[in-house]
Amino acid sequence: MSFDDVFMDATDGLRPFPYQQEIAARQELPWLLDAPTGAGKTAAAVLGWLWRRRFHPDAAIRDATARRLVYCLPMRVLVEQTMQSAREWLANLDLLADTPAELEKVGVYQLMGGHVQMDWDAWPEADAIIVGTQDQLISRALNRGYSMSRYRWPMDFALLNNDCLWVMDEVQLMGAGLPTTSQLHAFRNRFATHGPVASLWMSATLGDEGIATIDGPSSDALAQQTLSLTDDDLQDEQLAVRLQAGKPLQKLDLALTSRTRRTYASKLAEEVAEAHEAGSLTLVVMNQVERAQELALALREDAPAEVVLLHSRFRAADRQSLQDQLNSKLPEAGRIVVSTQAVEAGVDISSRTLFTELAPWSSLVQRFGRCNRRGEWSAEQASVRWIDLQIDEAPYEEPHLELARELLQEIDDAGIATVRDVDDPTPAQPTQVLRRRDLLELFDTTPDLAGGDIDVSPFIRETEDLDVSVLWRNLDQETQPSPAPDELCTVRLPAFSDFISDLGADVPPPQVWDGLENQWVRVDRLRPGMTVVLDVASGGYDPDLGWWQDAEGNVPPILLPAREQTEPEGYDDDQLTATGRFVSLIEHARHVAEELEELLGQLGIPDEVADELRIAAQWHDVGKAHPWFQELLSHGLGEDDPRRSDGPWAKSAQYQRPEEVARPHFRHELGSALAMMQHGVGDLAAYLVAAHHGKVRMSIRSLPGERPPDDGGRFARGIWEGDLLPPVTLPNGTELAETALSLRTMELGASEDGPSWLERSLKLRDQHGPFRLAFFETLLRIADWRASAKEREQDV
Repeated sequence: MSFDDVFMDATDGLRPFPYQQEIAARQELPWLLDAPTGAGKTAAAVLGWLWRRRFHPDAAIRDATARRLVYCLPMRVLVEQTMQSAREWLANLDLLADTPAELEKVGVYQLMGGHVQMDWDAWPEADAIIVGTQDQLISRALNRGYSMSRYRWPMDFALLNNDCLWVMDEVQLMGAGLPTTSQLHAFRNRFATHGPVASLWMSATLGDEGIATIDGPSSDALAQQTLSLTDDDLQDEQLAVRLQAGKPLQKLDLALTSRTRRTYASKLAEEVAEAHEAGSLTLVVMNQVERAQELALALREDAPAEVVLLHSRFRAADRQSLQDQLNSKLPEAGRIVVSTQAVEAGVDISSRTLFTELAPWSSLVQRFGRCNRRGEWSAEQASVRWIDLQIDEAPYEEPHLELARELLQEIDDAGIATVRDVDDPTPAQPTQVLRRRDLLELFDTTPDLAGGDIDVSPFIRETEDLDVSVLWRNLDQETQPSPAPDELCTVRLPAFSDFISDLGADVPPPQVWDGLENQWVRVDRLRPGMTVVLDVASGGYDPDLGWWQDAEGNVPPILLPAREQTEPEGYDDDQLTATGRFVSLIEHARHVAEELEELLGQLGIPDEVADELRIAAQWHDVGKAHPWFQELLSHGLGEDDPRRSDGPWAKSAQYQRPEEVARPHFRHELGSALAMMQHGVGDLAAYLVAAHHGKVRMSIRSLPGERPPDDGGRFARGIWEGDLLPPVTLPNGTELAETALSLRTMELGASEDGPSWLERSLKLRDQHGPFRLAFFETLLRIADWRASAKEREQDV
């Protein structure tokens, strides 16, 4: 199929613009795409990638196109719309996968706070579109993924840095995250990756500020790799209507000052009600959630039309209801939408009348794009009205507002043709830039001695913009299952910190999950990306207004459909070990080796690495032969039960850890890796085995709460110096004699066993590069997952 055929079939007959055809047809993708709002940048990126990956007549182009399209957006509301568009386009082409296992189709997955789909990362051989906020995607690309198990960090780090095309949309809103995407682009090209990698930055107000970073592409290189609208695009009849749509601009005779603050919402509500035309859409964009809430309340008292409040501080379930209302047919009286910056970019609505508070020029351009978006109104009918601000205005700085104010006073039309001729005067913000040393330090996911981690938040957003995810439940219940996406509401960390500090003693304290202790615990220190559970009596939320610090009374909990009630993963968990039947070590290792071969056949792993992975598959669970772990697997069996002597086992029908654990924090995979080194197996295979649960990677040290041996010898992760592994037979027939485990490699410097574990790990990281090494870890881990899943399907 030609690109035009694919595009038209996907979009129900829309013809691609010339620049969209150029993206599909050129030998290499551009780095920058400069196109106005409403010109179809999302379709250009998604369908351009799809055609190059699946339909291009040149096999070399198909092979050079990454399997994963990573679509990075600055706001949650943009994610939902992009997800919907991508799914509709693929469904129209009969290419939308229902499950990741459908390799002949393409899956679409969502990553944003409150709604994180995790099954995509179990299928590295599948073509996929991953759409997410910069918080979720960049944190994962930095090996510190928000809203996910820390033990799964290396997997998403691997899959979002290998065999992927990153598309950054509406980059003018990304702030500190923008230079991070450029630095990651540079490091993917500097270090080895598995599979092709590329980046594409897109905006309607595009410059190279934040992209031309110290390690990233230069301004000259970016200029050569920029795709803008051509004369053919400007002459296209359909696009010309949008580009030439009139949007008369005028200043409203109302300003926000310290004196007008108390009456501002009511006065603005009067102006909006008077300007609204029946049967049309009126959009009001406010700079702060609180003012948007106040205006919505004022309009609802005597509104001439339906009022919809839209911002990013709603629970996912409540927000979806609002989004459905926004997308529904206009009522006869019309609709008034009150929003925040959440509507600035990507939200495909077109208002006849637009009100906007003063904002930096790039933000205003995005807001103007929500008025007369498709040119359906004449210049006499459409209207844009801006409101001056004469107060200190977070989150914007006065110099940026003053520059925008001067530009607004010089123009009387906010149409695309006018604003594209205005250069954005907003100066670039200084920011903390990710450097090579930072990336290499982030490869190690071991928490420090105090249990903390490297804070990646400065590389993702400006500090004041960081969020936590909050949900409300009855905390008097004895058990709390893992949070469900529909329950979560994102809240700015500073505001939430103030809120919980004012909670009374009569309300149960907020809780977070402690993975080391395997339990919900009282909040000690808030961090960006954390998920916090509040009691319903805490208040702070209204379903009609969203997060609202002054909201009192019980918060109605989200009614969830029946689902498997599971707690988040703890350090001591071995979730793959519990099955409905006993599976021997040799049987399980053979199953993992078979699954690994399937992956190797799909992914083209170099022979020397593939051989190390095959060795790792044979050895990966040898540490489960440890007598203490075998006792766990046979726990509850009678003394005469033959299964007590028929092992060693890898899986058990009754695996569960007793409350009193003889070896807290025991990690069988460390025992496997130590045995491998003592039998002369290579460092790469040993590292892959140690890392295949994400809990033992770059360093080996004891953890708080471990029980030391009586003789005072070395101990770490439940392994004691001199522990004996009984004889084990591998699937390839190799018979291992009894092995005394040594922890000498946990010490710094060389020992009689050779270099330390840390030195070996650092050498592997530098030899293969952090991205590829993590990818190799992921393959063994996925083979283990798949084998375990099939063994569970045979439960009796």
